Amino acid sequence: MDRLYLVTGAAGHLGGEITRQLTESGKSVRVLVLPKEKNLPKSMEIHFGDTRDKESLRPCFENLRGRKLIVIHCAAIVSIASKFNQTVYDVNVMGTKNITDLCMEYAVSKLVYISSVHAIAEAPRGMVIRETDQFNPNKVVGLYAKTKAEATAYVLDSAKKGLNACIIHPSGITGPYDMGRG
Repeated sequence: MDRLYLVTGAAGHLGGEITRQLTESGKSVRVLVLPKEKNLPKSMEIHFGDTRDKESLRPCFENLRGRKLIVIHCAAIVSIASKFNQTVYDVNVMGTKNITDLCMEYAVSKLVYISSVHAIAEAPRGMVIRETDQFNPNKVVGLYAKTKAEATAYVLDSAKKGLNACIIHPSGITGPYDMGRG
């Protein structure tokens, strides 16, 4: 069965690079970008929506024409702010919950969630950080870290309920094609 890749946050740096590499390798790609995005490549299926609006996301999960859907969820707001910001919370947590819930509802083949190394609690000084399956926003510092920890815990909980999910925890991402938009 053919695969279709849905990349959220495809106008950002990481999502754009993933999209570029998938299309260059001949994969079928569907992207989710905000309605205001412009200058998008025509070589893929473009869906305009907002992860905070669950109903705007449904078309991304429909009309698969027999293909398996693999969702790569990159959409997020990276923030170094320490004060609470509702938009950051809504995009990073509620948006991830909406994507995850729809992955469950539509029984997607796989969800690849791009979390952050900041979702992982720091080990005491001099200790090695170990792989964990416990993510607690109260044990990390900073708004971005807290939102990523909460969203990661939600994805893990959904995996325990049957969702085929993989969580990636990158650190700072830089590279070619970084236009400073994501």
